[in-house]
Amino acid sequence: MPNKDIISGTARETALRALVRFEKDRAYLNLILPSVINSLPPEEKALTVKLASGTIQHLNTIDWALNLYSNTKTEKMTPWIRNLLRLGAFQLLYLDRIPAYAAINESVRLAGRYGHKGVAGLTNALLRKISREADSLPWPDPESDQAAFFSLRHSIPLWLTKKMLIRFEPDQVENWCRAVNEKPALSIRPNLLRIKPDELIGRLAGEGVKAVHSPVVPGMLRLPQGGFSPAATKTFREGLYTVQGESSALVAPLLALSCSDTVVDLCSAPGGKTTHLAELMRNEGTVFAVELHRTRLDLVEKAARRLGLKNIIPLNTDGRLIGSCNLKPPQAVLVDAPCSGLGVIARLPEIKWRRSGEDLPEIQKQQLQLLTAAADILPSGGKLLYSVCTTEPEETTMVVDLFNNSRINFTAKPVVPLLPPALQLDQDNNITATIWPHRHGLDGFFIALWQKR
Repeated sequence: MPNKDIISGTARETALRALVRFEKDRAYLNLILPSVINSLPPEEKALTVKLASGTIQHLNTIDWALNLYSNTKTEKMTPWIRNLLRLGAFQLLYLDRIPAYAAINESVRLAGRYGHKGVAGLTNALLRKISREADSLPWPDPESDQAAFFSLRHSIPLWLTKKMLIRFEPDQVENWCRAVNEKPALSIRPNLLRIKPDELIGRLAGEGVKAVHSPVVPGMLRLPQGGFSPAATKTFREGLYTVQGESSALVAPLLALSCSDTVVDLCSAPGGKTTHLAELMRNEGTVFAVELHRTRLDLVEKAARRLGLKNIIPLNTDGRLIGSCNLKPPQAVLVDAPCSGLGVIARLPEIKWRRSGEDLPEIQKQQLQLLTAAADILPSGGKLLYSVCTTEPEETTMVVDLFNNSRINFTAKPVVPLLPPALQLDQDNNITATIWPHRHGLDGFFIALWQKR
């Protein structure tokens, strides 16, 4: 039987449409792909996802290679031509199992459909040139220009590799670059109100899904990569688990809440940590789920219904204005703040192309506003927990320092001793916790905890 990767034109054209939508609508690929691949057979779906996500993952390197040999720079091309060239170049540079002739011929066919005869000729000539030069591209010198070398070799924005070289030695930067290009395992959090982890493993096995215990975060399960849709399983629909990253699942238990407590989740959508808090409180007490956008708050409510949680009260408001809601003083507030998301680029590589260093000061400002609002509603003895899925200093240690300087009536509590043993290693201090992809094998994350005196 012919190799589907070689002959599939449908997958390539579907991937092209997804890439153009990604660029025009500035939408996330994981939100685009389900609708565009819905009618494809399984093998076509898998190839479409591989082509589209791989092209996005290596975007800067692909454009650099195209611009080396094209008289017309990629930014001057139409979205259709630019992205079909990117798609072809990705196959030539990164997919050994697809022969060069298949990648080139299909790209020429697409160029004829979405361009004109001259564009098809340009596509043919340009991709053939890249195919010939693929093993001898003029990479930046790794000694004299380390930032550029790491940026292009590992497809990371130049501004980000420069920042990493300030923080780490070159060998560690390379380890980090490699780690954020390796997609982490899909993980789920069993709903302990309804099922135990071992029982869930058995139920999933009955649905043809092999789940294993996480070797890092106790209680979490890992699932196979690719070809698995949690929402399609009966166990998911029955509310037996929540899809959640292992780093994210570390957060809620740190508050050590009792069943009768009141806690405020100041940025609750899409609901992973909110529902975790509610489950840890045994479906008792009160969890206020605060979210500015009504459509996103709907996601929290939907998750609560699926999981059978009755102790979550939704609040459609800006977390920075929580003081005006006249809530009964809570025992704890979680500020899982909006952030750059640069800790999860292994899962969502498009984030690295959507962010820049100039974004970070404004994001930091919002994070501090949320922490201040949370601090104002806490009584003496109340706990304040801060988490972000990033490792950038502007959003992590600098936020902590700024908050400490402005709120001297809050005492920082050590987070690291509360983590699983494997995550206590390679921490910079004993107080705040930073989870690194290259050190800990999980999404990049940062956590800080205070108690009000």
